[in-house]
Amino acid sequence: MKRLPGFVLMLLATTAMAQENYWIKPDSLFKFVQPTASVQFWGAYSSGEKAQFAANGPLEAAQDRMSFMLRRARFGFKGKPYKRVSYVLTVQLDNLGKDKLSSVRGATNTGTLGILDAFVTTRVTNNEMAFITVGYLQPQISRECITGDINVNSLDKSVSQTYIRQHMDGKNYGRAAGLNVGGTKTKGNFSLTYNAGIFNNMTTAADTKNFPESSGKNWSPLMVERIALTFGDPEKKTYSINYETNNFFNKRNGITIAGFSSQQGGTDIFSNSHINGFDVLLNFKNLNLDGEWAWLDRTKEGTSTHAQTGHIRAGYNLIVADKYFLEPCFMITDYSGDAAGQFTGRDRLYDAGVNWYLNQRNFKISVHYIAQEGAGVNGYTDGVTFKKGNFLGAALVVIM
Repeated sequence: MKRLPGFVLMLLATTAMAQENYWIKPDSLFKFVQPTASVQFWGAYSSGEKAQFAANGPLEAAQDRMSFMLRRARFGFKGKPYKRVSYVLTVQLDNLGKDKLSSVRGATNTGTLGILDAFVTTRVTNNEMAFITVGYLQPQISRECITGDINVNSLDKSVSQTYIRQHMDGKNYGRAAGLNVGGTKTKGNFSLTYNAGIFNNMTTAADTKNFPESSGKNWSPLMVERIALTFGDPEKKTYSINYETNNFFNKRNGITIAGFSSQQGGTDIFSNSHINGFDVLLNFKNLNLDGEWAWLDRTKEGTSTHAQTGHIRAGYNLIVADKYFLEPCFMITDYSGDAAGQFTGRDRLYDAGVNWYLNQRNFKISVHYIAQEGAGVNGYTDGVTFKKGNFLGAALVVIM
């Protein structure tokens, strides 16, 4: 009896130790919590903007104007509490202060916060070959769609990514809830990266007023795939679903060629919908060259509609007086669509300017001129209520 209390304590301790074997121990729940923040401040002088100022009236010229805005403002957290598990949570406050009648594209924002990314990634294998990402994320389609908005070397992202995203999941920012499987393998001067995902498209209800954020009466999953081959230096050493830059500051000599696609079957608003395309990124010494092209197809009630969109962009790094890291850059984007499609006619945008990198991508000043033209019903004009003008833009980017 005297030994019984000691025996019971030993048994409880042994049981507690045994129970701990059931749990996956975190590396640290707090050590790897990293705050993130980025700001892109724009000033834009617009000319040639037109809008419908009276009900059922004609398009009229808006007065030229200077507009200041937080083109993008984002903050959040990322971390890696377990050896094989990481997470990202990002909140956006974009286009804050933007004048609706400036020639800059995108909606205005009077202070509405929104979730941009919220996902968890788990490494399945001991190497970089297999990862599973779940949550609210970017389906891995064209490289322009999955590259950070603030990190491109044109003033803004190519408008081609807006058309691809709208066709794919009905949202300008392209995020959707779902699951993605991907990985990367590098051997010598050759790398292969793959991604395949299944997502909800919550914009296919026939009655969007009474059933917002719903797939509607009928449902089909959205499937998205991308495979990329790299020759020379890889874009990144480890796998992730975010691409941070297309300028490697003379440190990468390599080319990446990728093919991508998406498919969705019958919903309330179409019988099927597809995207097929390719993208290319070339970095060689001072030269940065990238582009993409996509074919957008959809069938509704036996009628097929077709569209295509893409861009080409080139930059060249200059080191002036061993002090200033400058990059002149030029981009052309293009869209054309059938008369019966979601977006119709022609939309073309030209971007020419220069970037001054004060601390690589984390601190940058840019000055660019944007010229826009087109016709039909698309992001440039709907022919009735608006028609975009041109603008001279200056941007300050700070990433923390």
